[in-house]
Amino acid sequence: MAAVLVLLLTTFATYAQPQVNVIQQDTALYRAFESLYHADSNVVSILHLGDSHVQAGYFPLAIASLLQQQFGYAGRGYVFPYNVAGTNGPEDYRWNSTVRWTMERVIDRYKPPVLGPGAIAMQTLVQAPALSFAGKQDGMMDNNFRKVTLFYDAATDNNTISSPDAAQITVTGTPFPGTPTIKMATLDFLQTSQTFQVRWDNPGNLPFRFYGAVLQNGRNGVLYHSVGINGAMYQQYNDLNSVLLAQMAVFHPRLVIISLGTNEAYGRFDPLAFREEIDKTVQLIREQAPAASILLTTPPDCMRAVKKAVRKKISKKKYRTYYTTSYYPNPYIAMATQQITGYARQHGIACWNFNAVNKAEAGRFAGGWAPDHIHFSTKGYQLQGQLLYEALQQSYNQYLQVKKKNPVNSDDRR
Repeated sequence: MAAVLVLLLTTFATYAQPQVNVIQQDTALYRAFESLYHADSNVVSILHLGDSHVQAGYFPLAIASLLQQQFGYAGRGYVFPYNVAGTNGPEDYRWNSTVRWTMERVIDRYKPPVLGPGAIAMQTLVQAPALSFAGKQDGMMDNNFRKVTLFYDAATDNNTISSPDAAQITVTGTPFPGTPTIKMATLDFLQTSQTFQVRWDNPGNLPFRFYGAVLQNGRNGVLYHSVGINGAMYQQYNDLNSVLLAQMAVFHPRLVIISLGTNEAYGRFDPLAFREEIDKTVQLIREQAPAASILLTTPPDCMRAVKKAVRKKISKKKYRTYYTTSYYPNPYIAMATQQITGYARQHGIACWNFNAVNKAEAGRFAGGWAPDHIHFSTKGYQLQGQLLYEALQQSYNQYLQVKKKNPVNSDDRR
C-alpha cells in the first residue's frame, strides 16, 4: 500500500506541476530552427528587441553566447557608442571620440523621423567627426571581426570617409528608409581585428548623425543583434516605425525576439490598447520580413516600491524621521503578461512566459535582483539568458524529432 501511495503521489506531482520553462506555440519557430540547422553553411541573423533589460546587454549576451557556441559564431552583430552618447550599454566593447555628441532616442518626446536600426542616434555639428572602437579581450563575446558596416547620415553627398585600419572601404546609399543622404560604409580588413578607427570629412556646418555598426567575422553561424532602449514600449517603436523598417532592411532577421512590456506596466495600463500595440509590431514585422519567426517574451516579476515615514523618539523633546521602503507585486505586470501570452496563443506566435519562469525559479533569482526590484543584477540577467536558451534548446530538440520523422515538411511549419 505504501508503495502504491508513493507512486500515486509521484504521478500526481508530475501532472500537478507542469514544466514552466517552455516555449508556447513553439512550432511557430520551426522556420528559424531550420535556418539554425543549416547554420554551418549560412549566417543566421537574430534580432533581440527590447527595453532597459536588453540595453544593459547582459541578458542578450548570455543567450547569444550559448547559441553561438552551439551553432557557430558569425560576429558580434549590432554595436552602438552608448558610452559616447552618455548612456549605459554592453560592457564587452568601448567607443571613443574626440568630439562632443548629442543623443536622440525613440523614447524622446522630440526626435527626428529617422533613428536607424538601433532606435538611437548620435548627432554632432563638427565638420570632421571621428570614432574608434575597441572590443574587450575578456568579454563574453569574441569581438573579432573582418568586416564592419557603418550607418550614418552626413546630410550631404559631398563628404568622405577614411580609416587607417581598413584595407578597403565601400560606400553605398540609403540602406534603410529615410533621407537620400543616409549611407552605408563597409570596411573590409585583411586580418581579424578587435579595433578600428574611422573619420569623416564633412564640409559645412550640417548635422552629422551616426546610427551604429554591424561587426562580422566572415564565418557562418549566428549573428545576434540586440537593440534595447531604456524606457521603451511597444507604442514608441510603432509610432516611429522607421526603426522597425530599418531593422528588417539592415538585419534581415530569421528570428525576432521581442522583450517589452515592463514599462507599460508602470504607467496608465490599458489592456486592450496594449494588445493593439503588440499587434501593430507583429504585423509590421510579418509584412516586412515574412520569412522571420517571432518570439514574444513576458516581463520579469517586477515589484512596486513604497516609502513610509516612521518617527522615532530620540529624547524627551526630539524625534527623528526614518524612511523605510517596502515592495509589493505590481498588478499591471500580471495584466501585461496575460495580454502577451493571450495574443501569442490567439495568433499562433511563439511565446516564452518568463514571468511564470521567474516566479517558479524565485529561489535562483533571489540574489539576482537590482535594488529597485525591477531590473536584475548581472547574475540575474545571465540566468535569464540561460533559461531562455534552455527553453529554446528543448523546442529545437523537438523540432529535430519532427524533422527526422517528416524531413520534407518540417521546415514549412509557422
